[in-house]
Amino acid sequence: MTWQTAVAISILANVATTLVQRSYSQKSSVPATFPPAASYLFGVVPVGLIAGFFVFPHAITWSWWLVLLLVLQGTSMALAGLWGFQVAKRLNIAQQLTIGRFTQILVIALGWGILGEGLTMPQFIGGTILLISALLAIWAPVKTNGQAQRKLSVSSIALALAASAALAVGLVTEKAILGHMEVGGVFLVGWTVQCLGMLLLAAKDVSRHNLQKLKGYELRSSVLMGVANGLTGVFYVYAMFHSDNISIISAVMSVGLPLSVLGAYIFLHERENHALMWLSLAVSFAGLLVMAL
Repeated sequence: MTWQTAVAISILANVATTLVQRSYSQKSSVPATFPPAASYLFGVVPVGLIAGFFVFPHAITWSWWLVLLLVLQGTSMALAGLWGFQVAKRLNIAQQLTIGRFTQILVIALGWGILGEGLTMPQFIGGTILLISALLAIWAPVKTNGQAQRKLSVSSIALALAASAALAVGLVTEKAILGHMEVGGVFLVGWTVQCLGMLLLAAKDVSRHNLQKLKGYELRSSVLMGVANGLTGVFYVYAMFHSDNISIISAVMSVGLPLSVLGAYIFLHERENHALMWLSLAVSFAGLLVMAL
């Protein structure tokens, strides 16, 4: 499988995760720490164990530096999961994902500055086109739902930015971890550490009353969200490893925004401007073609 195919599958799985999380967050009655922890425990980690043991090589070179990287990644991804679920409850998909573009910008900056991974000129131009398509997607709510757009609170924006920053740190750390282990090791060890971080966050909210709520619809939605997220991660890490450039992968992943907005229009009835969505999709695909040069 080529890294281009892997990143395409990762984008589609990520769109599914976004839609499920948005729908679920509107109905969930459990503490916000529970759904991310349950999704990792019953969805992400099982997918990772299967991929790590049976699909990918998983040799690991242990060192104290690797342990520190795992702790940093586990902490940042746990916070990103918690804050991301809270953001999904507050903001519609177009709003949360557009603010979430800060993740791609920060990943590219960190990948360029810390890991020394740059972009070729076609990749830079294509990535810029993809970001323009993201701006077109977010302009739609301004035209059709401008009043709600102006009511965005400072706390919601700050939370979305914090979630984006935590996710960026986690993704760049994951790329650094790949220098110490094969791809399967990330799924077996890295994702287990992330799950432990989320379980520790959820521990403060554990009570008999809250645990009784985590069943039926709540549990099914968490598992579905986790499986989709796990598939996103498996193919994302595969693409990142085989392309050996986290900056270009992050730029390509920007196409997920207009696809998610379109999905929200169709399945969640978040009615944004239809013409602008199609224009955004067309621009995003043009950006992908430029990057392919």
